[in-house]
Amino acid sequence: MVDYYILSLRNKSFSPAQCCLIEFEDVLVECCQGILIAPAYSDTQFVLKTFREKFVHVTKFELPKPTSPSNKQVLIIVALTVWDCKLLNYMPRNWRERFDIVVAYIFDAIYPKYNSVEKKKIANSRLAKSIRLLDYFFIPMTGSMQELAETFTIPIAMIPMAADVSKFGSNNHNRWIDVMGYGRQFPPHSQILENTYNERESNRTYYHTNHLSIEKINNFYEHRRLFWKLLNNSHITLAYDVLTTPSDRLFLSFVGQRWFECLAAGCMIIGRRPVCPEVNDLLNWEDATIEVPDDSNSLIPFVEDLLNDKERLQSVQNRNYLNALGRHDWRYRIADMLNHLGLKQPIPLQRSLASLQEKYETVKKSLNY
Repeated sequence: MVDYYILSLRNKSFSPAQCCLIEFEDVLVECCQGILIAPAYSDTQFVLKTFREKFVHVTKFELPKPTSPSNKQVLIIVALTVWDCKLLNYMPRNWRERFDIVVAYIFDAIYPKYNSVEKKKIANSRLAKSIRLLDYFFIPMTGSMQELAETFTIPIAMIPMAADVSKFGSNNHNRWIDVMGYGRQFPPHSQILENTYNERESNRTYYHTNHLSIEKINNFYEHRRLFWKLLNNSHITLAYDVLTTPSDRLFLSFVGQRWFECLAAGCMIIGRRPVCPEVNDLLNWEDATIEVPDDSNSLIPFVEDLLNDKERLQSVQNRNYLNALGRHDWRYRIADMLNHLGLKQPIPLQRSLASLQEKYETVKKSLNY
């Protein structure tokens, strides 16, 4: 038998990105009969030299007792960045002796290409020493595997992101949002769609978030229920390779969370396809992504053609949902992780995978694929 513990930073980070981690954590808890560990945090203001800083620190960190002395103990850390592994420094003394296997899944594993001096400094840091106590790093992108392996010298495997397709997926065609542009977008295209479709006279709707910045989510589950409600009611969604939307932090191509969410919701995805090597394995069916024209003046006619071609629109939505259901649910990723670790699938995971496959075959048959 195996006891699984899921270490979460949900009481520290309240950004929209944390919602994606929480959904993954919840599937881990469900499928592995895991115990969630979410340390309590406190904000403390203190004066350092001539300026005031905020220091967020752990105020409570307890490890549940094993359900049985003979059970194998497995700890899975779900983190947004490598730097979040600093949480290990707050673990109770001799924590490594408690667990047989400790791994981390890092969502945003883009790792800077430091120079030799910087690499040496990080390699000798307390963070690096803590990370080397792990047995495995799971990351969703190939582009940073070499840098991470060289810095932290632990086994690393590429496990793509996914979505809780079983819970949130849909190929409903009765939708009332024409185009959705949630999160990071290509500003010129978003502006054109906003100016055109959100005019009072237009019978189209473009839902987007470029007009605001969300710094804190007050209720993760309410926020995501609204997100999925909107996504499941969108015909077309925008998704762009991060290399198309320049950022100092995002400098390598990868298939991010947005793609898997849009596929799960049965949306047609237009924008700029990622150019990373793994994209051709992950998104390898007809119209999985559709490239928008280079000429911005052609954007609206292009989108109008897609929205008016009901047969193609619905075929794409069906295929995207079906492939998400059959390949891109978090439960498949958990099975891959356990396979890397040489662990048997827990019975709840086996049942969930069987249920997914049954649903996949039922949908496939109903769509005559």
